[in-house]
Amino acid sequence: MGCIRGWLGVTIGVGLIGCGGAASDVARAIDALPDLRIAAAHDRSIDLAAELAGPRGGTVHRELEDLLADPAVDVVYVGLPHDLLAPTARRALLAGRHVLVEKPMALTVDDIRDLDRLARAGARTLGAHFELRSVAAVRAARELIAAGAIGTIQLVRVRVLIDKPSAYWQVGPTGRVSDDWRARSARAGGGVVLMNGIHHLDLVAFLTGDRLVRVSAELGPPPDGVEVESVGAATLRLGQGGLVSLVAHAHSAGARDEERIEIDGALGRIDLGDPYTADGLRLLVRRPWDGHPADRWQTITPDPVDAHVAALDAFAGAVRTGAPAPVGAADAGAALAAVLAIYATASAGRTVDIEPF
Repeated sequence: MGCIRGWLGVTIGVGLIGCGGAASDVARAIDALPDLRIAAAHDRSIDLAAELAGPRGGTVHRELEDLLADPAVDVVYVGLPHDLLAPTARRALLAGRHVLVEKPMALTVDDIRDLDRLARAGARTLGAHFELRSVAAVRAARELIAAGAIGTIQLVRVRVLIDKPSAYWQVGPTGRVSDDWRARSARAGGGVVLMNGIHHLDLVAFLTGDRLVRVSAELGPPPDGVEVESVGAATLRLGQGGLVSLVAHAHSAGARDEERIEIDGALGRIDLGDPYTADGLRLLVRRPWDGHPADRWQTITPDPVDAHVAALDAFAGAVRTGAPAPVGAADAGAALAAVLAIYATASAGRTVDIEPF
């Protein structure tokens, strides 16, 4: 039960824990993969669980323990509010299941380390669902950077500009679940930087092959009735010396498709379109490189892929072969550590006032 290694050709049964908007994307991705199926679902709302499991022939479990004991479940997907991710993933691992957890996987880095140790001890695959790593343009940009197309990374500009409706803090981006956990500091752990910016900080590390090592930051005041930030700005340094500028705003008026990453290297630049769209990337090199002329913008549009499908497929492959998860605890821990460092430096107020003229 739960051991897939060597079972090539056998369908993997997935149990969904948490059936809100994020789980809907995962369910759709599972539908596209013939070697995966939804075997069961659990949510505090029976109706939401039935909506995802019923049409797919899965069992709806009223109790979490029943889903974890279901012999048809090999892999558990955890898509719950942030404060419930780590304790639920822990229970799933102790039940002998492979586990895929929504970002940020936990609210502390120590909790992610504990999950990693538990997964290793039980020879279970533990993955983080950072699906944006699977976006075709992101993969293409990573290959260009690794091949030296733009030289040494000097500056990365990250813009996380979104125009969320005010109701987001009560019902989330899809409105499937009425719960204000996103607005509560103890449950969410943070606002736009953690909710959204963590994806892009993870992409910076993935794209550059480097790690974030230092930060200074400021946060704006929360909206009325909300305990977490909707505005944040930070400057971070990469281990090899490059700088990263992050600006994030949850309610930027009129913002549309404006979650972008621009990367300046010593020998060129790469601009990535919003990874949630089908946009490709733009490349400019300072010298002719691999068929690209110097000092002329080139648009590169890789064949699009469904990022959720690609991420689920890669995770399932790791489960089958016993390989490490393609995006694992170390990746989730590094991204969370960067976010927590932003919060820590902003809270400490380690700033220098500008002398008035």
